[in-house]
Amino acid sequence: MASDVRNTEDTEEVVPSRRISVDGGGRHFALVPHLPLLSSASQQWEGFLLERHVSDGFEVPKHSHSSILLSMQLNASLRLEWKSAFGGHNAVVDAGTLTLHGAASCNGSTWNGAYNRILFELDERHLEHLTEGKFPGAKVEIAEHWSFKDPRLEYLLKVLHDELQQGAPAGRLFGEQVGNAVAMLLAKQYSVVRPYVYRGGGRIPTSRIRKVFDYIEAHLHQDIHLSDLASTAAMSPYYFARLFKTSIGVTPHQYVIQRRIDRAKEMLRNSQMSIFEIGVRVGYADPKHFRTLFRREVGVAPNAFRAAHS
Repeated sequence: MASDVRNTEDTEEVVPSRRISVDGGGRHFALVPHLPLLSSASQQWEGFLLERHVSDGFEVPKHSHSSILLSMQLNASLRLEWKSAFGGHNAVVDAGTLTLHGAASCNGSTWNGAYNRILFELDERHLEHLTEGKFPGAKVEIAEHWSFKDPRLEYLLKVLHDELQQGAPAGRLFGEQVGNAVAMLLAKQYSVVRPYVYRGGGRIPTSRIRKVFDYIEAHLHQDIHLSDLASTAAMSPYYFARLFKTSIGVTPHQYVIQRRIDRAKEMLRNSQMSIFEIGVRVGYADPKHFRTLFRREVGVAPNAFRAAHS
């Protein structure tokens, strides 16, 4: 179920099935200590959760975020106080003022005044999926910002809020497109891009390796550039070359040579094409270079290999 209904003396409160929550003191708790006025939990927008809160001020104890949190004051103003590694800080938060936290620890904050905010919680795995290939060979980490303004983010959050307030009449796809636009803006403008070593002990995922193999097989007759292979794997050339050898056991260049020689051997056994034509078909237009390379890799010249296997 998307939500539960809690009966009180005068009203019915809809309790969302999911809440924007944090970890602190060994327990998991809702970031804002009261029910949201609006929640997108029932909409099942993929990758993010939106809440609207209106309340008096409150204090948030020291905690850690397992996801990315963006929030914005809608109207009125309040005083925000927070602690960081560099001491205490404070700011007056008025309409349109945003705060942003990546998946990291937070030393706590106090909100004094009329708390009237939109909260946008973004799943870090969803951001990783959205940015795949857009920051090749890197991992996107969102930097912390306690008080700033960005008209683009303000507009997008208000569109999501208004859509939710009207019951999401435009449908799930529209909400997800707007939410993904928020996510990509955060990635492009408010991230720290770090080198990314892929999971599994620094190996390229199997699905990406297969794409690279398919690309190589389709282009054996052409010049194959490292940048083309890296782009196929959605990685930077540096990290692709490094992790390809870890994953396969040879460098990309060595692997391409192996596949070209294997293809040449197959054609020598099963066709009547000339040595020159076979060399061209596996990417070596210079017959002398092809013969030298083939002898080095196989131990005999191409014509001797054909004679032994005909």
